[in-house]
Amino acid sequence: MFLWAITLTSTAILYWIYDGYGRALFLMNGLRKVIRGPSAASFAEQADETLPSITILLTVHNEDSVIRQRIENMLLCEYPSERLSVVVASDGSTDNTNSIIRSFGDRGVRLHQSPGLGKTATQNAAIDTIESDVIVFTDADVTFEPQFLRIIARQFNNPHVGAVDGRLLYSSEPTLDVQTCQGYYWNYELRLRDLESQLGILAVVAGACFALRRSLFLTMNPAIGEDCIVPLDVAAQGFKVLHEPTAIAWTRLDDDEAMTMRRRIRMTLRNWQGTWTRHELLNPFRSPGYALALWSHKLLRWLSPVFLATATVSSILLLAIQPSFITLAAFLPFGSLFALAAFGWLSLHYRIRIPGAGTAYSFVLANTAFLIGVWRAIIGHQIHAYRNT
Repeated sequence: MFLWAITLTSTAILYWIYDGYGRALFLMNGLRKVIRGPSAASFAEQADETLPSITILLTVHNEDSVIRQRIENMLLCEYPSERLSVVVASDGSTDNTNSIIRSFGDRGVRLHQSPGLGKTATQNAAIDTIESDVIVFTDADVTFEPQFLRIIARQFNNPHVGAVDGRLLYSSEPTLDVQTCQGYYWNYELRLRDLESQLGILAVVAGACFALRRSLFLTMNPAIGEDCIVPLDVAAQGFKVLHEPTAIAWTRLDDDEAMTMRRRIRMTLRNWQGTWTRHELLNPFRSPGYALALWSHKLLRWLSPVFLATATVSSILLLAIQPSFITLAAFLPFGSLFALAAFGWLSLHYRIRIPGAGTAYSFVLANTAFLIGVWRAIIGHQIHAYRNT
């Protein structure tokens, strides 16, 4: 019975992380609409023509291959020029990045240089020089749709809104099964954000395309990323974080599995450490909505490799001790997953296409990155240096 309890509990948690939580949010939103009736027009739809002043903060390191195109894209956004500023914070760049940024000086683009402090520390220093109403955070490998800033800005007419998350989409078509799985994963992530936003419990943003009310900014720990700590600080101060699905930004799919792995490890490490620093939001007795969202959306997901390993090992032991169709059925999903993942590795390296194998391999790869990231966070490893990958 003990092994059965472990297997079933671990399997149930995995289901909750990757499917059940999203379905629960959908039902909760449906119930909310039944109780409250049809929603009134949103504040954004009722907003007047007065738009807040905005500063776009782009933080870079050695991005001379893309920086000119990125700045041009930001300047082409349809927003009143007298209310728009661009600050490019260059952290220890040694290529032509800084000279390219300076060439835009007559178009209102300001260069902020730092001597290799790391991305978050550089952002802290740059934000100290910004006085606009709203700060928009972005990255060098992102492209804004022309209406992005205007759509984001109008949400801040609602005084209860502290941050707005844009909708980051992939501009490139997947060429590998592993990339297809990344797309599935990200689409599920966007659905969760949209549902959490509607319920008022969103505390996650895409660091490449989100906006913050300047008055709510708190100096960030240099070892923690802005995409993690800023929305948590906004929520802790009693303001809402919204996901705006019509504010579109574009990026490209990673085509390097090693790069994808490093980014996921880095993200998990920094976000795990950052989330625990705002423990009051994790307490279901103090913040029930945010606790549900943060445990289900973030912490349990990063712990999913632990549950996956536990369910796999316990189902193997069950099958070995009590061989039967029932114990075989308990083991089969996990055995099939890892077998398909092995074929997925082969298909990636030898170009042998096996249906479902790339998805399984990508899932196992992501969980491996989660495990490494959490372990490094637990043993106290910190990342301060700026890394593009």
